Amino acid sequence: MLPKWVARKPLTEMRIYLKYGFARTRYQACLCPRCHQILNAGPNYQPKYCAQCGQRIDFRGMTWIDDETIGYERRSNDEQIEDRVV
Repeated sequence: MLPKWVARKPLTEMRIYLKYGFARTRYQACLCPRCHQILNAGPNYQPKYCAQCGQRIDFRGMTWIDDETIGYERRSNDEQIEDRVV
């Protein structure tokens, strides 16, 4: 295993999440190569180190994939909406 101070490329994988609570969106997640925690990284911000384990990260030469909306969630007919006072 390499020491933490030697920069390594992040692992990438495509994941899906609900954007705004109803739009299914596919995005590119970057993971630390040492501890596999999600890095708070994107095309506008790349951390130099993993916040969890301190592994040095090298983003040079990385191509970023734009988020892609792949569908929408529908509310079922059984779902009831509660009246709330805010």
